[in-house]
This record gives sequence, C-alpha cells and structure tokens, in this order.
Amino acid sequence: MHRSLLTGLVVCTLAVGLPAVASADATGDLGVKAAATAAADVAAPTRGADLAMWNAAPSKADETATIAPIRVSRFLHIQKLAGGIAARGAAMASNLTRNAMKFLGVPYVFGGTSAYGFDCSGYVQHVFAMIGLHLPRTADAQFDAGKSFKGQPRPGDLVFFHTYDVGVSHVGISLGGDRFVHASSSHGVTVSSLHDSYWAARYLGAKRVVN
Repeated sequence: MHRSLLTGLVVCTLAVGLPAVASADATGDLGVKAAATAAADVAAPTRGADLAMWNAAPSKADETATIAPIRVSRFLHIQKLAGGIAARGAAMASNLTRNAMKFLGVPYVFGGTSAYGFDCSGYVQHVFAMIGLHLPRTADAQFDAGKSFKGQPRPGDLVFFHTYDVGVSHVGISLGGDRFVHASSSHGVTVSSLHDSYWAARYLGAKRVVN
C-alpha cells in the first residue's frame, strides 16, 4: 500500500511539472521567433540612401563607386575642353594662312602696314589683326611675343631670320612644312622655302602665336 501511494505521488508530480516545462519551451521558442520576425520587419537603407540618417558610414566599395564616375566625368570634361581649344586653334590658323595668301603680289614698302604696301613685320601684323590678334609692330618684338616650341613649324607659326642686321630683322608666316609667306624686299608678298639657300643660311627659328 505504501509503495502504491509513493508511485502515485511521483506520477502526479511529473504530471504537474510537464506542462510548466512545455510552457517554458514553447515560450522560449516563441521569443526567438518573435525576435527574428521583429528584426526582419526593421527597414534597412537601400543602395544610394542617405547613410547619415542610419548612423552608418559608406563602405569602401560605395566610396569607390562614387569617386570613379566623378573622375571619369572630369576626364571627359578636360578632354572635351582640350579638343575644343585645338579645334579653335586649327580654325584660326586656317583663316590666318588663307588671309595671308590674299595679299600675294602686294609690293614691298619700308614701314608699310596696308594693302598698298607692306614691310615684313607690317604685313604679319596686318594679317594677324584680320583674325583679331594684335602683334607688336617690329620683327624682333614679334619674336619676343611668340612662344618657343619643339618640332617643325605648322601653319600660322612665325618664322624669323637675320638679314640686314644682327639678330631678328625679318619675319614671315609659315604655311606648314618648309613653305612660308612674307613681304620680301625684292618680290613683295611672296611664298618662299626654308630650304632656299638664302633663307636657310639666315633662319633663326619659329615662334607660335596661335595655339
């Protein structure tokens, strides 16, 4: 009889405790699930969002993705600007040489600055003025005003010589290659070659005015 009562007491105790354990397990499992659900419901910043409002700093990948397009944009802008400058320079040089050739045959006049007669520097000054560029009056001053460069003269560059005096005393306008147009004291406005023996022996170099 005592053994039966003891067995019954143990069964009752286990029966009472099992729901509590089951309840605790169920509650714990539900707590985890609830926390996971709550975390899933929290909004997260999307790509391109203002990360400052999320108290987060952009990743290195985001910084690189932002900087790269800026650098490309700046490069394209500079490239476009350089291309525009080069195109304008080429157009000015073309107009310059075309205008220079209009005066072929105009006689040489010492001190002349008009189509009635030119000296060398007066001719160069007049032709450049036609495209809106002011140059000094004399050949040596025009030499100082130009910029030195490497390579062969291109159309629109100034070519300089020493003729009747030491230093720069004659100037012409390059047509490209070895050809140049100038106001010659013996032929008026004419085209000559840098390879002509007379000019080759007196050539001092070229300067650039139109970039």
